[in-house]
Amino acid sequence: MRLLQAFASTLAPIYPLAKRLLYKFHGGVFPQYNKSLSARNPIRAVYYPTELILPLPQTVGEMAKSLVKVGDHVLKNQLIAQSQADANQKLVVPIHAPTSGEIIAIEARALPHASGLQELCIILKPDGKNKAIENVLQTTGTWPEDAQPLKDLIAQSGIIGMGGAGFPTYAKLPSKQGKVKHLIINGAECEPFISCDDLLMQTDAEQIWLGAQIVAHALNCQEILCGIETNKPQAIEKMQSAAKNLQMPSNASVIDLAAMKIQEVATVYPMGGQKQLVYEMTGVELQSGHHAIDQGILMMNVATLKAIYRAVTLGEPLTSRLVTVSGEGVTEGFNIEAFIGTPFNELAELAKPKGDIDYPLIMGGPMMGVQMPQNHVPILKTTNCVLANPPEPRQMQMPCIRCGECMDACPVNLLPQQMYWHAQGHEYEKVEKLNIKDCIECGCCSYVCPSHIPLVQYYRHAKSEIKVLNAEKQATELAKQRHEFKLARIEREKAEREARLKAKKEAVKKQAAQNTNTPQESEKSANSGASKSVASAAAARAAAAKAAARKKANSDTSSEQTQTDKPLSAREKAILAAQKAAANKQGQSDKDFKTKGQSLGSKSDRQAATEAAKKRAAMAAAKAKATSAAKQKAQPENSAREKAIAAARKKATQSSKTEDPAVKSSSDLEENDNKKGNEENKSPTLNASQQAAEQTTDLSANGSETSPALEKELARKAAMQKAREAALSRKKTHQKQKNTLVKTDQDSPPTKTSESSETTEAIPLDSPLDKKAAAKKAAMQAAKRAAAKRAAAKKENNE
Repeated sequence: MRLLQAFASTLAPIYPLAKRLLYKFHGGVFPQYNKSLSARNPIRAVYYPTELILPLPQTVGEMAKSLVKVGDHVLKNQLIAQSQADANQKLVVPIHAPTSGEIIAIEARALPHASGLQELCIILKPDGKNKAIENVLQTTGTWPEDAQPLKDLIAQSGIIGMGGAGFPTYAKLPSKQGKVKHLIINGAECEPFISCDDLLMQTDAEQIWLGAQIVAHALNCQEILCGIETNKPQAIEKMQSAAKNLQMPSNASVIDLAAMKIQEVATVYPMGGQKQLVYEMTGVELQSGHHAIDQGILMMNVATLKAIYRAVTLGEPLTSRLVTVSGEGVTEGFNIEAFIGTPFNELAELAKPKGDIDYPLIMGGPMMGVQMPQNHVPILKTTNCVLANPPEPRQMQMPCIRCGECMDACPVNLLPQQMYWHAQGHEYEKVEKLNIKDCIECGCCSYVCPSHIPLVQYYRHAKSEIKVLNAEKQATELAKQRHEFKLARIEREKAEREARLKAKKEAVKKQAAQNTNTPQESEKSANSGASKSVASAAAARAAAAKAAARKKANSDTSSEQTQTDKPLSAREKAILAAQKAAANKQGQSDKDFKTKGQSLGSKSDRQAATEAAKKRAAMAAAKAKATSAAKQKAQPENSAREKAIAAARKKATQSSKTEDPAVKSSSDLEENDNKKGNEENKSPTLNASQQAAEQTTDLSANGSETSPALEKELARKAAMQKAREAALSRKKTHQKQKNTLVKTDQDSPPTKTSESSETTEAIPLDSPLDKKAAAKKAAMQAAKRAAAKRAAAKKENNE
């Protein structure tokens, strides 16, 4: 290895890329590290800022809820904010007071993020006394024997990944033992200007190893590997010495320690990346889209392991961390154990800046760091460096020349050039297919690009857009699933309704069938009984027939009474006449009707029906008279036109009697119809009796018994036939009347007035007008002629 390093070092001035022979992974760059600006100075003493800004939102996880209010005085290590979510279901990180002091505000402040967004923060003013609550986590100092107790303790202490990612440490640990084969300590610290991990390994190497042993003991891991770059010789020496002389605490029950091994790795950026360091130390290439724990590897930063040690043995939560303050804009770079929440600008002022810091400070190193929108932002648990580099003249971006340097420098072996073209064209689906999610945003491609294209910025923007598109797709898919579930539910409910309806119909049919079978069974039993006693069955039938006839007569009488209350139509009158004629034609007497035990009723019943009919006729006449009187009262005097019509009607009647006595006028016909109707109304009881006789008379030729339904049907057919004959007779009579009216109009002499020249309109023989319309028209014409005659006579008298 040393010979290879010597050969690469000799060849590097001629061919710089020869250094890539010193490590295993693809790509990488060799920037100016400038670590000595801060590493040459010792760690500074504790600094109390004017205020501590403690954001409630965490880098990764749920937002914490404040447990204190303005004006409260808190002590160091006191719990001041915690999320209400369950740590087993969501990522939660509690917040503890970094030092003692007073809560002066809970308000929105800017966070150390490129967006410059403001979030709710607790503002703590230190009192300088640094009074603390000892062993706030209430630990006994014994090492956890299982993974779950260690996870719970780490979750209570608020420890997260302090190497830059900020993922809660308890969520990285497996819940069961035996899943971790290699516990790797990341001491590479490949970013330029940053030296906090180097100084931490030099000063607290023993605590780092003990923290690693605690984790390995809880997870039953048998090997601990520590990777340190070759440009940190003092750190390597201190870590090796601490590993050889590691002493267990007096209260620890551990007998066998896990094997500890320090491995020097090449000084190349980005050796500190998880995939690169794992591949360099173990030869295992982590799969895309999977966690390292899935392949039996767990990696932790040196600062994280020190925090775990202090939480387990001392019961201290994470309230401070070692931070590098360096850059080309300060004269004295240093490392300091800064409280969480210390403002950037106050730490930068401690480094004696060369001029006014009117430029944005950088959180992190020059390769992966982020410029702050304002300098008064707090130190977070993931902040490892505050970099004060004055802005350099920005070089103009040139078109891509397709040199391929970015592809050679990419440590993840991606195609930066193709991703850039698709990201520039907003073809994010193609960018996603090129595995942009594996990009660690190390900045190697931008560092080597001769066209000065900010490739990392394009990739960050593409990642954010892909995230939005994937969220929209997920929402669309969820909406689709919900819609399909709704359709399925509707179909299921429809099928259930149809099934219920079908079952209900079947139940109704079954019930109807049972109800039908019950009368049939009873009839069968009755017939079987009747065969045994014929005489009793005949008597029962005779009694039932008498009761049915009596009930029918009463119902017919009541129906006729109801019908007589209102005037009968022409059709009803014709039906009654036909029934009367049929009864007269049969000529059956009461004796004949009483055959086979049937009867029409007693004499007193018939007399009562006759009296009721007379009473109804009298009431109808009185009603008609009252109606006529009301009309006369409403119209006191008849008009001259109505008088003329009446005179014309009388004259027409006289002339028709003189010329043809056999032909009657329309008024006579109306009178005859009225008389006929009155006669029919006078004998409703007789008609009802005849109908009952027809229905109850034996109509069979051989004298066998018939049912009442058959007799009723035969009577109905006979009545219909008589109604048709009566209608035909009336039609012939109407035709004769029309012919008579036409002849009368033609024989009447013309008048001498001017109106006599008017042609009298004759009613055609095939006109569809009924009797009433024809009579009205004839009366109108006669009235006109009478008026003309009176006018002529009056004129002659005047002359």
